[in-house]
Amino acid sequence: MYPADIRSLTGLRIVAAAWVLVYHFRNRLGLDLERFGLVAKGYLGVDLFFILSGFILTHVYLRAWEEGRFQYRAFLWARLARLYPVHLLTLAGTVALWAVGRWQGASFDPIAFDPAVLPQQILLIHAWWTTPTVQWNFPSWSISAEWFAYLAFPAAAVAAMALRARPVLAVLLAAGLFFLLDALVGRGGGDLTQMTAQGGALRIVPSFAMGVALHRLGRTRSMTLGLARIGTGAALAWIVVSTSLGLADIWIWPALAALIFCLAERDKSGRVGMLAVPLAVYLGEVSYAVYMTHLPVDIAYFELLGRLPVQPVGALAWAAWLGVMVACFLVSVIVYHAAERPARRWLRARDPFARRPHPGQATI
Repeated sequence: MYPADIRSLTGLRIVAAAWVLVYHFRNRLGLDLERFGLVAKGYLGVDLFFILSGFILTHVYLRAWEEGRFQYRAFLWARLARLYPVHLLTLAGTVALWAVGRWQGASFDPIAFDPAVLPQQILLIHAWWTTPTVQWNFPSWSISAEWFAYLAFPAAAVAAMALRARPVLAVLLAAGLFFLLDALVGRGGGDLTQMTAQGGALRIVPSFAMGVALHRLGRTRSMTLGLARIGTGAALAWIVVSTSLGLADIWIWPALAALIFCLAERDKSGRVGMLAVPLAVYLGEVSYAVYMTHLPVDIAYFELLGRLPVQPVGALAWAAWLGVMVACFLVSVIVYHAAERPARRWLRARDPFARRPHPGQATI
């Protein structure tokens, strides 16, 4: 059985976040990091997050569903408490930077920073075909997609229960759904794994379903520690090789799923791997703030850098590029401790949908 806290998967979150950050900063300062295949495919870090989300939510909530204790409204409140405070904070921060920048004469894309779409951002529906492109705090489209998956979690739970005796079939169906949707989107000239504002809610569906299916598989099957280690190494090696060769995402996505499954299987043994050490787990806990704050940091950092009398080149350009990564992590640590964690605790303590004991009922 899986431990209550699958620490390696928490540590994996910072790897996914860092992958996305490197991708978003790839062409800054003329460094042209996109020439490296692993960097050019960094947007797949979001799909890694999506598979993780399905796996972890199944781990946390499916037993309550099986036992009839699942409360949908309390579940949604808990998920909002997890996502919404940082989303609102970073959205407000991006709006503030936009306002100050305009006042200082900075130029902004009027489509990407359109006040008319702020209601969609606030309602978390901006990845549901309600906006023309990513806008304001661009990475938050994936949080809108996550919210869509949370709303649909009962459907995922029903499917998981229906296939609980056939977990291998569940995994194959989730993979088949990914390949089918990728083919259908491809016929329209798009790529499933690059859908954001226009279709992010669809992009998450097969990845979330795969996470759910993998957890069900792990509930009934187990790998030896040695095999789990080999599987982890093979998945990582294939991700590096396939991205370096520029293969299509359909060849890379299954390795993301395999990596998550093998890491979770390793944690069954109780052995502490590299991603389960305290520092990696802490960074994994901070990873949501890393992901959500990196665009405001990007705007402020490079706007200030652009105002310097001499622009960094050569080794200085690399130092400046590493500087923005450090700035992202420092800001995220502050946001995590000053806003994300206390706001989440405050909201969860005030859950209006939590099951309360009746008057006179004993509490435990």
